[in-house]
Amino acid sequence: MIEITFLGQIVATLAGAVAFVSLLLVLAAGAYVLAAAAEGLERLAAPPGVRPELVAGRARILRAIAAVLGLGAAGLVIATSTVGGTLGTLAFAVTLGALARGGTLALSMLGMRTAAKLEGARAGRVKALSAAKVKETAALEAKVKKRLAGDDLRAEITTADAALGRLREALGTLVDTRAALGQKLAMVKGSSGVAKLEPEVAKLRDELTLRIELGERVLAAGEAAAFRLACAMPIKKLVRRRPAEIAGLDPSAPGDPEARLAAATSAIDGYLVAIAEARAELEEVATRRPTVPPAAVDDDDDDDDDDDVRPKDPLSHARADLDVIESAYRSLRERAELSRLGQRAQRGLAEVASAAGAISKQARAFGLDEREFGLLLDDVARAERVSSIEPPVRDEDLRALVEALTRGTSALDQDDRASLGGVVAALRSIG
Repeated sequence: MIEITFLGQIVATLAGAVAFVSLLLVLAAGAYVLAAAAEGLERLAAPPGVRPELVAGRARILRAIAAVLGLGAAGLVIATSTVGGTLGTLAFAVTLGALARGGTLALSMLGMRTAAKLEGARAGRVKALSAAKVKETAALEAKVKKRLAGDDLRAEITTADAALGRLREALGTLVDTRAALGQKLAMVKGSSGVAKLEPEVAKLRDELTLRIELGERVLAAGEAAAFRLACAMPIKKLVRRRPAEIAGLDPSAPGDPEARLAAATSAIDGYLVAIAEARAELEEVATRRPTVPPAAVDDDDDDDDDDDVRPKDPLSHARADLDVIESAYRSLRERAELSRLGQRAQRGLAEVASAAGAISKQARAFGLDEREFGLLLDDVARAERVSSIEPPVRDEDLRALVEALTRGTSALDQDDRASLGGVVAALRSIG
């Protein structure tokens, strides 16, 4: 009989050594199966979106934890339980430790693979969302580019031209039918047998004539509308491309003023180029002016629109709008240039003030007071005026000036105030 005790209490009794060995084999088989399952889970490929080295690193950590738990379980069995003798206790403890390690490793590997799979799915969703966002952004940018290029406006003009083409074809068919009816009417008039058909043919021809006249009016109005649309397209494109950098001309705008002015100036220059392109495009539109003029406007309407001095012709109207836009942006360009020059002048004045402050500090360091320094500057200015008109100068004066300047220069190197006074006196002597 082999007794199994825990903390001194008998918890089980085995019939003999065969039963004990069988128990060890069952526990060892379970430990082996769990360890094999854990190894199989570890060897599985990493889920999409999860790096393989990350899974391998987690597996190493889990193996270490499982080994520590297995050793802990074996030590706990040795410390608290007895199975027969010492050898049986050690064998039972080792088997239970292996079983604990295998079970812990299998469960942790299963949990790790499940977490990695969820992480891979989440990474896949994030990647899909990012790709969808990038695709949406690209589509939006393409739409904005097409809008700035005026593709939608060109599509409208193309649709209008197609509709006008279909209307012209229909009118051509009606005109051909009317011509055929005219021939038929001439034949009916010349034949006595079918003279009774003459009123019907004439009526049908008159109806076609009315429809043709109505269609021609519709065609004239459609051509005029298409022409107005074509004239407005360069203006609309130009308005869409107006530069946003001109907001930098506002003194309260954030950022470096010089950088803002430079960006605004560059943007305005580019916009002026776009205005020139729009003007050239508008001149090309003049070739599609409708051949049939639209209906004249009543005099009463002219009286009501006396305040509107703009031309009624769509092309002239568009040209006037371009002139207004170009004039406004050229004025803005000049104002930006004046602002830039003003900032440069302010910077120059600041540099002059800084230099004057440095000179004043140097004068104080030499011990020369403000009054003497001012007199020195006045005398230098007088000397420059005198030298500019080349007055007759005596050799004695020149010699005295040279000697005074020489003493003053050497005294400046030695911070001697007395010599500065000599320089001032010498300058005054030639005034």
